[in-house]
Amino acid sequence: MKKFFSKYKKEFVFYFCVFLAFIILNRAKLLGLGNPFAFGFLFSLVYLKKNALILAPLYLISYIIYNPTFSGFIISVSTISLCVLLYLSFKIIKKPINFVCTLVFALLSQAGFVYYNISSPIEVFATLGIIAVGLVFVYVSQQAVGALLNRGFQCRFSIDENICFSILLMAVFSGLEGIYFFNISITNIFVFLSILTISRIMPKFICVCFSILSGVGIALSNGGISLIAVYSMWGVVSCLFNDKHKAFSVFGVVVTDLLFGVFFNVYVYYSLWNVLSMVLFGCVFLCIPQRFFDYIKGLTFNYEGKILNEYIIQGQKEVLRQKIYNLSELFKNMHITYRNLSIGEIDKNAACEVLAEELIKKHCSGCLQYNNCFENKKMKESIIQLFKFGLEKKKITIIDASNFITTNCLGLGAIINEVNSSIRNYFEYEKTIKTTDTSKMLISEHLEGMSDVLKEVSFSIVGEEKINRKLSYVLKNELIINNIIANEVLVFEGENGVEKIILVVKHGDCLSSNISLSIRSVLGFDFIIKQTKNSKYAGWLIQVYEPTPKYNLNLGFASSSKEENAVSGDVYSFTKINNNKALFAIADGMGHGEDARQISSMALSLIEDFYKAGFTSQTIFSSVNKLILPSNKDNFSTIDACVVDVSNGTADFIKIGSSVSVIKGKKESRLIDVNSLPLGVVDNIIPDVKKYVLNVGDIIVLVSDGVVDCFESVDDFYNFINNEMVVNAQMLADSILEEAQSRSFEHNDDKTVVTIKLNENLKTN
Repeated sequence: MKKFFSKYKKEFVFYFCVFLAFIILNRAKLLGLGNPFAFGFLFSLVYLKKNALILAPLYLISYIIYNPTFSGFIISVSTISLCVLLYLSFKIIKKPINFVCTLVFALLSQAGFVYYNISSPIEVFATLGIIAVGLVFVYVSQQAVGALLNRGFQCRFSIDENICFSILLMAVFSGLEGIYFFNISITNIFVFLSILTISRIMPKFICVCFSILSGVGIALSNGGISLIAVYSMWGVVSCLFNDKHKAFSVFGVVVTDLLFGVFFNVYVYYSLWNVLSMVLFGCVFLCIPQRFFDYIKGLTFNYEGKILNEYIIQGQKEVLRQKIYNLSELFKNMHITYRNLSIGEIDKNAACEVLAEELIKKHCSGCLQYNNCFENKKMKESIIQLFKFGLEKKKITIIDASNFITTNCLGLGAIINEVNSSIRNYFEYEKTIKTTDTSKMLISEHLEGMSDVLKEVSFSIVGEEKINRKLSYVLKNELIINNIIANEVLVFEGENGVEKIILVVKHGDCLSSNISLSIRSVLGFDFIIKQTKNSKYAGWLIQVYEPTPKYNLNLGFASSSKEENAVSGDVYSFTKINNNKALFAIADGMGHGEDARQISSMALSLIEDFYKAGFTSQTIFSSVNKLILPSNKDNFSTIDACVVDVSNGTADFIKIGSSVSVIKGKKESRLIDVNSLPLGVVDNIIPDVKKYVLNVGDIIVLVSDGVVDCFESVDDFYNFINNEMVVNAQMLADSILEEAQSRSFEHNDDKTVVTIKLNENLKTN
């Protein structure tokens, strides 16, 4: 027996649930006139290929329980007889049951019901109406139950299926109407527990719909609509507290029921026992562990958030990341291939032997002494020696020939001329090979640089930004308290905390100061509007807020060229990398004039683009060095760069062969000096990045070599800046340049000064 139940456990559970459904639906009435739902449900199951030989007795028993009379027996027997006949007929012909035939058999099965319920012309219309509703319920049941049987709970349902589910639910609650135990409504207790459970596992919309449908189902049975209001309010109150502890939902629903029972008098009979029963079952609900609700929630199709959208976006990011990573590997393999394709140095000994063999085949084959010379290995060795002398001296004469060849060779002059010709051709070939190898190695270096860049992109393509749901919920409530209508609120976090807030607000609220007050109240610091645009819904705006930088910058700049009206070789840059970071840099090309400026401009332009793309300083300068590295190593450029972060007041100094920099403080200054070679000198360069924390009022001073060289020493330059009393960035830049020009008697070069002062932003109220 145990083995039998284990094997057919699912079928046993299914038919047991069907039996309960038959009992409930046989109680269900349509405005007190009849119960059309049970037979429709029966025929829908037969249509769904369920065993009518099992369904028939279950239906008969459930009907007799509800109507234990002779007429009830005859009505139920006529119903199950046609049901079994339909099932066996199609089983015999071995075809799936046709839906039209199902409706026909369902109609004929109600012959007993018609016979016992038609006694007057008025009852004819009522009876036919009940049968018509039952036939419609065949379609409703097969749609709803079929969706569950075929796809399960973990799926989305169509609009038609959702409507059918709603009708089926109303029919079920019609059958549950009026069940009492010692004047306590079992129906109310069931709905109470169901609403509390659904509010915990499904979206609020479904919970409210369930509460309304349960009330409508009761109304279909008794014609009273008061419970629609009661159950609807239960659903609304339960949803209001579904983000809180379960006790809040229980307390809210109990208080709501108390108000309806005492003050609005919606119940026919309401006493202390009704209240106590609600409290008792509320306590039972509180004892249910959260993992039970999580388990049930996992069985349904409902979830919080937009998982599909997040999946698509993250999936696209991952695909893009993988493609870029694969591309970086391709460039890496191309780099290796080009490096391996280089021929390198040619073996001169092997070349001499090859050239000697070619000469012998070309000029000696017709000689009378060819056979003797061919047999004598000394002749070939003498010719090879001529080629060796030729490769060393780039030309030979008869003096270089050995005694053996001068004595035995009849065409020595022609041999010497041919050797010299072959040597000239060899050196031309060697030059071509070297040029080809240089080009291949240069391309290889560029490919390696691109590989490193793309690999870094692939690792950073999936951003660290994420949504803080808790802060979003708190901020939305704070906006509501401050009378701001915000339909959606999202708070995004990054590596440094909250980085962005996106609001969907009404047009009339977009400029309200209460938004800033709410944000500051929740997050503790100020935000500014970065973007405002219209949404696709009329009357709503999308606003993007970002944190207000803690600091701001004042800039100063002064420069002069080596010769008056000449082009300066120094190039400077003020570039905003992102909302919080800015790049300040001076590039100084070798020498002065247009050529120096061209190499400086090219290097600085590449650095700006790399920084804007979000790469690290190590990757940037290593890649730029490889991209601008020429084959003759004749041009180079120094880079003096500083990246200032106004969100935290820090500065990163990157020096590539550049002069010293100074952070001028109110009381004491700091000297920044890093020893490194300029760009374009060596193949591999690893910049040393130094980070400093700035104080309010500090002024960063970046200068080119032409400025520092005008002073006696680095200490002299540092002392001059440290003792300057000016606090304005531009005035300090002018003062430094003026002092350098006054000292430039021996060191005349292009001069550039860039100053950056850190100021604190004023706090907004």
